[in-house]
Amino acid sequence: MRKVAVLLFWFALSSCGTYSLNLCLKGEKVENPSILGKESKPYLEKGFKEGYFCYGYSLLLEGKPKEAIPFLIKAYRKGFKKASYYIGKAYLEFGNKKKAAYWYLKAIEDGFVNNDYFKTTTYISKGELDKLYQLGKKFPVLYLYLGDYFFRNEFYDAALYYYHLAIRYGFKRAKLMAGLSLHRLGNKKEALNTLYSLYKEGDKKGAEAIALLIERDADLLGGCTVLNAKTPEDFVKKRAEVFKEKKELYTLSAKFYRLASDEKNSFRVLRKAEFYSPSKKRKEFFPSGLKVDSLSYGELRELCLRGEEWAELLLAKKRGKDFLKAAKEFYRAFGFKVKQ
Repeated sequence: MRKVAVLLFWFALSSCGTYSLNLCLKGEKVENPSILGKESKPYLEKGFKEGYFCYGYSLLLEGKPKEAIPFLIKAYRKGFKKASYYIGKAYLEFGNKKKAAYWYLKAIEDGFVNNDYFKTTTYISKGELDKLYQLGKKFPVLYLYLGDYFFRNEFYDAALYYYHLAIRYGFKRAKLMAGLSLHRLGNKKEALNTLYSLYKEGDKKGAEAIALLIERDADLLGGCTVLNAKTPEDFVKKRAEVFKEKKELYTLSAKFYRLASDEKNSFRVLRKAEFYSPSKKRKEFFPSGLKVDSLSYGELRELCLRGEEWAELLLAKKRGKDFLKAAKEFYRAFGFKVKQ
């Protein structure tokens, strides 16, 4: 009986001018939703699930998601499983994320794999996670989506687990994200090894990610030495170590940007390396237009912790003449223009 209904539908469809309806059923772009609605309505009235779906889809395209949902649900209940994804889309369009996530998950269960579910839901229950794990055996891209979901929510251990599953199925981006997850977990050595192996496999994104991570580590290095230095000599020693390491890290970062064929960022990071090199002379120290006297101790401390060298010099002044003298001599030795 079902086969007869299907044959009748396609016979009726082939005997009429239903260009937009054909596009709808093929999953192709429909230019004029109002025409699709007109073409779909006769088939809807005859009870065809395809008619219900395409009529609901036409309403969705017209920006009427609430009106579209009853027709899409009817199509789904009649066996047009593809409708589940568009029901989710309709709910999302008027802001009901909970119901959108429910229907996007239904779509995955029905074989219409999508990433929208993971971007919409705020919580994946254990039951849902078990279900997705099993579905991943059939649709491995789900492991990549799960990794992304946990990475976005800062559950890096869980993200790493699913990225490793995705790597087994050959997803290169999973290796990239596994490296980033390892870095977030503090395992920097393994992170860089993972990303370098990706680069060796021919993916320049591995080198680009290494360059970015090394640059960020260099940016964060050092803090505000003057706050914790016990003596002026201690300050100079520790600051010299920071400058040396920053220069080395920025230089290494530039190397990996070059390997990623990103000359622009390579040049930019080399300029950072020059800032921390004593061979580069006459470097500007204070930003132009800076009103030093207007900054409070708290503001200077915050700027210093963010790596602003000039703020560190001003804080040295607050620690006394000996600290100020040591700081001035140190920065002059590294080529900065520091007033007497």
